[in-house]
Amino acid sequence: MKKTLLKIPAFLLLLLLLFPAVAARAEMPEINGSSSITFDLDTKELIYTKDIDRKVYPASITKLLTALVFSDEYSAKKTEYLTYPQEGKLVVPNAIYWNLKNIPVGTEFSADDMMHALLLSSFNDASVVVALNVAESEAAFAELMNEKAKEIGMTNSNFVNASGLHDDNHYTTAYDLMFLLEAAYNDPWIREVASKQSYDLKTKDQTLGLIESTNKHIGLHGNIMGKTGYTEQAGRCFAGVYQRDGRTLGSIILNSQNDGVNILVFEDILKVVNSAFEEDKIIKLSKSEEVGVITVSYKPYFILGPTKEMEVPVKAEDTISYYGNGVNLSESELVLTYKEVTAKEVKVDSIVGEASIKERLVEKKVNLLSTVDVNKRILKTHLLSYILIVLVSIALLLTILVITIKRRRRKLARRRRIEAARKNKRYVDERSKKGFLE
Repeated sequence: MKKTLLKIPAFLLLLLLLFPAVAARAEMPEINGSSSITFDLDTKELIYTKDIDRKVYPASITKLLTALVFSDEYSAKKTEYLTYPQEGKLVVPNAIYWNLKNIPVGTEFSADDMMHALLLSSFNDASVVVALNVAESEAAFAELMNEKAKEIGMTNSNFVNASGLHDDNHYTTAYDLMFLLEAAYNDPWIREVASKQSYDLKTKDQTLGLIESTNKHIGLHGNIMGKTGYTEQAGRCFAGVYQRDGRTLGSIILNSQNDGVNILVFEDILKVVNSAFEEDKIIKLSKSEEVGVITVSYKPYFILGPTKEMEVPVKAEDTISYYGNGVNLSESELVLTYKEVTAKEVKVDSIVGEASIKERLVEKKVNLLSTVDVNKRILKTHLLSYILIVLVSIALLLTILVITIKRRRRKLARRRRIEAARKNKRYVDERSKKGFLE
């Protein structure tokens, strides 16, 4: 019965240790999108994840990649003119020729105006204008897009056109789009254009009319830029950047339901972003927490006697924490590595190793510190034997000293006797000699 009662506290302790880890998991709000990612643009940490490696169609979010390739070619010559080609008339609406004015082939647009047409109203013919003024064909431009995608870290994507119109071979993942959104955010030209709510689109000769951003969050809720996308196969998509209280988050939702008025995906992303800014991290390792022990070898009597071992508790110098999303919880683990150290090197707070946890884009490290001074511990452990050794050594030295003194005294006494004997012998010899002479 007593044994059973003793097991109860241990069971309760186990529950207390387990429940915080379960409760700390980052639970993304319910959304309609089948794939989603929210991340910190400054720290590169993933906050929320939902099927981020799933193959999806990006629709017009593709135009961010089109804009990146375009920026590489024209960011230093924004005022140069591009020619509207016949192929522009062949794309389906949404398009300049359809939504604003049926412009003739050969119409000239400045590069800057075309960037606005591409990113604000997401005109499909603007994509063709960009592609055919940068490359010989849209297929050749798509090759440049794929090269750029690989360059920025998109390893599970393939692009076959500049607009994002559906093609089974035109695909990506939420994780890859994270790299695209970050690259677009870091491009000054794209960032400037995508931050606008509206713009008067012009050709070289006339103003075509006011175009407005398809991003319903621009200027609201901390949103500073974003790109929408929609095809029947891709569903509603959105990738946006939000800034609040000195933090910058990127959030992407893909394959959301089409509600006709394109509101649902924005409601979902606002829920996710609001929650992400408030999300706390899981503490994987606390500052000063003991994480294990190291074993150091030493000889208590210097070069004499057997080698002994001492276990030294090790603590963390600082805290390691991460967001408890599904990717981190399934992929990341705490790794402890230790240095090879001698007993003399191990003192209180001396560095004896490293704790690390690797996320997809971030590796966090803290030093592992010794909690004891090994030399002092050795002295304390073997103090009695050291005292006995000292006492025995003193006694031995005293004994040797006494013996040495006694020997020296005996030698001196012997010398005195010999000297005395010699003197007596000289005295006898002289008397004998004197008597003989007389």
